[in-house]
Amino acid sequence: MNQGILRRPAVIVLVVMLVLWLISTSIFVVDERRQAVVLEFGKPVREITDPGLYFKTPFVQEVRKLPKTLQLWGGLRDNVLPDLPTRDGKKVEVIPWALWRIAEPTKFVSVLVTEDRARQRVGDVVRGAARDVITQYDLAELVRSTDRKLTFSFRLDISSSDAAPAQIVQPTAEETKKVLVGREKIVAEIKRKAMQDLAGEEGVGRQTGRGIELIDVGLAEIDFVPQVREAAFDRIIAMMQASASFYTNEGERERQEILNSTHAEVQRIEGEGKEESNRLRGVVEAEIITSYAKAITQAGEFYTFVRTLEAYKKALGKDTRLILTTDSEFFRLLKEIGTAEGASPPARSPPGERR
Repeated sequence: MNQGILRRPAVIVLVVMLVLWLISTSIFVVDERRQAVVLEFGKPVREITDPGLYFKTPFVQEVRKLPKTLQLWGGLRDNVLPDLPTRDGKKVEVIPWALWRIAEPTKFVSVLVTEDRARQRVGDVVRGAARDVITQYDLAELVRSTDRKLTFSFRLDISSSDAAPAQIVQPTAEETKKVLVGREKIVAEIKRKAMQDLAGEEGVGRQTGRGIELIDVGLAEIDFVPQVREAAFDRIIAMMQASASFYTNEGERERQEILNSTHAEVQRIEGEGKEESNRLRGVVEAEIITSYAKAITQAGEFYTFVRTLEAYKKALGKDTRLILTTDSEFFRLLKEIGTAEGASPPARSPPGERR
């Protein structure tokens, strides 16, 4: 009896845990960003689009939760359409994108089953529609939306001379031809065709056979194929190098002209300076010579007298004996000196007498 009493709490706990487990497997929650489809033995029996708390039959039913929000496909390099020819023979590569959502969960689960298959289906439809539409139009229609007049072109041109610079030129007739459709209408046509292909019947915007709906379709990028793009880049690089060489040569030529002009101006200024210096030096030297001449003229006798005395001083010593005649200049000088000192003049000897 004691063993039966002890087993009752264990059985109760076990029963309670089993009931809780059954309840937990029977309850599921759908939030506002999701929707759900209840499957019974793999067959859809109920779809839930409103958020809330719901119940299902354990072991018999399962819940497949699906996103209610918009889904994005494409827009990446992995989704590029390579080597896509336009009507005028230009090869481009295009990256499309698409917004889609699950509009009918029950049909979605029945036909596409998983989100990966849905994304793959959307990608196939959008890529096929883009390819079919783009090949029907020229490149100008694909990249332009209006036929407004172009005032310039980014196409670089270089003349036959290697020394000529690259220039931005006026647009050609092909670049300015009238746009009849334009990019916006082409994208709208791609969207319309993708919706029709996805629906499986013309004029139906919402997909009725696969449970998904296309919301919008666009082109993320339009570019030339890699071979054309690389060739264009190489050509532009060659043009820029030729233009750089031209302007470098022009700069060197102008630099040399400026240096030559500067050297000529410096030499002219130096020549004029030397000429003016020589003229001033000549004028000053002439003035000096004139001053010397005037001084010599005004003090010539005194200068001669002083120089004579200096000569006699150097010629006569202590033991020198002179024999002078009365008509000697030196004798006359000594006589004048004596007169100047107040002495009586000596008697003149007859001519020819020596002392």
